[in-house]
Amino acid sequence: MKWMKKGICVVLSLAILGSSAGCSQPLKDQRIIFDEYIDSLPTKMISSDSMDLNFLFDDPSAFGFEEELMELPYTSREEYEQNTQEVNGILEELMRFERESLREDQKETYDILVDYLERYLAVAPYYYLDNNYLGSYIGFQAQLPLLLSEFSFNRRNDLDSYFHILETAEETFLNYAQLEKERQKQGVGMSQTILDKVIEQCDNFTKEEDIFLIEAVNEKIDAVPFLTEEEKKEAKQKNERLLKNDFLNAYKSLRQELSTIQASGEDLGLAHQPDGKAYYEALLKRTTGLDLTPEEVKTYLQQHLQAAIEKVAEDQRKAPEAYQRYINGEAPVYSDFTTVEETLDYLAQRINEDYPPISNLNYTVYMVPEEMADNFSPAAYMSNHVDAPMDENESMFINGEYQPSLFPTLAHEGYPGHMYQNVYLKAQQKPAVQYLVNYSGYTEGWATYVELNSYQYGQGDPDILQIERDMQVVTNYVIALMDIGVHYEGWDRETFTEYMRQWFGDGVSQEMCDGQFDLVLESPTNYLKYYLSGAKFQDLYDKAQEALGDRFDSVKYHEALLSCGPAPFDLLEERVDEYIHSTQEGRVPSYEASSAQESADAAA
Repeated sequence: MKWMKKGICVVLSLAILGSSAGCSQPLKDQRIIFDEYIDSLPTKMISSDSMDLNFLFDDPSAFGFEEELMELPYTSREEYEQNTQEVNGILEELMRFERESLREDQKETYDILVDYLERYLAVAPYYYLDNNYLGSYIGFQAQLPLLLSEFSFNRRNDLDSYFHILETAEETFLNYAQLEKERQKQGVGMSQTILDKVIEQCDNFTKEEDIFLIEAVNEKIDAVPFLTEEEKKEAKQKNERLLKNDFLNAYKSLRQELSTIQASGEDLGLAHQPDGKAYYEALLKRTTGLDLTPEEVKTYLQQHLQAAIEKVAEDQRKAPEAYQRYINGEAPVYSDFTTVEETLDYLAQRINEDYPPISNLNYTVYMVPEEMADNFSPAAYMSNHVDAPMDENESMFINGEYQPSLFPTLAHEGYPGHMYQNVYLKAQQKPAVQYLVNYSGYTEGWATYVELNSYQYGQGDPDILQIERDMQVVTNYVIALMDIGVHYEGWDRETFTEYMRQWFGDGVSQEMCDGQFDLVLESPTNYLKYYLSGAKFQDLYDKAQEALGDRFDSVKYHEALLSCGPAPFDLLEERVDEYIHSTQEGRVPSYEASSAQESADAAA
């Protein structure tokens, strides 16, 4: 989630908090006031014209949002500075509360929000470095067509907003291009290699004669209840016209403007840019939810890499025949399934032995459109609305034909990864603001952790599957160290290539090395939110299992983590410690007891 408020000053809620919001008021009153304040936060964090609302809520008005035409995200330097003031204001408001007077669940909300806002503020001084819009792989303009294909039309304002987005896309894209020109002047813009890849992505989208969005959106228009048949016909004609003209022109204009830029820097990471290392350190903490310096992260990864290498050596000793077959090229067999649906449905059943149960989900698998295939991951899950019914349909995307080797990827995106994690969190019915905070280290770290643990559910040779899993762990740590090498230690392309061939052999092509370097270069800390955070999840599991021995319950353990929701790792570790201690003492953990307390307070 980006901070999307525009030009709205935060007014300190003195009417809510009073001048003595501390211990002078009764505890019950303080708790009621805190709940009321927390319920007011969504409209302070996101503006009513933000496109994010369409993906977050079925009914934004139920959370206090006004009905306005939604827009594509763009924040000018002035708006960015205003946002920073607003964040400071909200943080000050929160800290007026006496934390110790709150219920346990309220303390958790308090701690998460304070931490989240502080991490945001740590990155705030770096407006030009913190580019969220352009990129060939995870840039907003690369993801936008798929986002629009998932745009919901629950009311007329949604449809009007969708058309407004198409009509204003060119103007917003030109703002992106202008911002990139300013970034180049500051010496922090994209390198020419990445710039060329963004231009290529624009070409890929505009070269297709049939725009997939026409059919996808027209099907949604046909299904809306608030239009007559004649209005639906007119809306579909408008959709086709705007997509073929305004929306394509946005990509063409962006391409044209970016083509006029001659990048000021070489193919080098943040370490070579003004304030780049300071920004990287702040971004690392925000992305992963960990309070570690790059040097500490490097030490951690090196130690875990050595342990992972030793684990592979152990695999070889335990199953030498299987290891030899693996080295000779025998691929792991995950299943004999032929579709995404078969794989997901199988995983939905198998994970019940390790993860808390949820009802079987309704989901639909879509093919990634050809126009986006070159700039998209093998598979992806699109998260659903916070306030949607639990049986609302979920969306899964697959890039290309189904292959059995997608098994771990579908565990990452589906069960027990993102789709499972998102639906489980929604069932917790937490305050709406906790569904808005973005701890990508929690989200992607969890999905990476469960992906690696999904190999045990494969139906092939367990020794081969174990070796494949452990080799993947080695690869993950090597790639994570590349991120620090490029963006903190200042590796150039040549140093990166040497490092990659050191680990993967001299036979690795220059094309493969260049491709991996470009991915790291384009998205600082992106790999760390997967591989570093995923390793931290495994550390927590190992800690609990070692402490409890036979009393360790994998389902209860994962329930403790999932019921917490997105949070920094120090709070997750506190949750795990409470699970350990309550199990050892034979008592109900405080995070479960607080739910009963909340119900009692509400009844009173």
